[in-house]
Amino acid sequence: MARLAGVILAVVFAVASVAKFRDPTGTRRSLARMGLPVPHLLAVGVPVVEVLTAILLIVDPRTGGPCAVALLVAFSTLVAGRLLAGQREGCGCFGAWSTGNLSWRTLARNTVLVAVGVVATLD
Repeated sequence: MARLAGVILAVVFAVASVAKFRDPTGTRRSLARMGLPVPHLLAVGVPVVEVLTAILLIVDPRTGGPCAVALLVAFSTLVAGRLLAGQREGCGCFGAWSTGNLSWRTLARNTVLVAVGVVATLD
């Protein structure tokens, strides 16, 4: 079960990173809209970290799982802060594929992904 959870989460992170790499300008704009500093650097750094997390989830889900959970909690905290501030513009979590507005469903999705990350750490 842990291996399957790791693979599922690896696919999610790989898709997110590829989408961001394919549209660096859109990624930079989304990060700036989210209020993050140095969006031009984060537009490269975030997808790199996502792809490395995906690889780690495949190689060693017990290590990659906690890394994925930490990233998802950080992303969720940012989304929650933006929602509480009244921002509804999309986060670009999956690049150009995620053009929908921010909502509490975004946090619900991340909660499910966190649970998958926890399962990935189990043996």
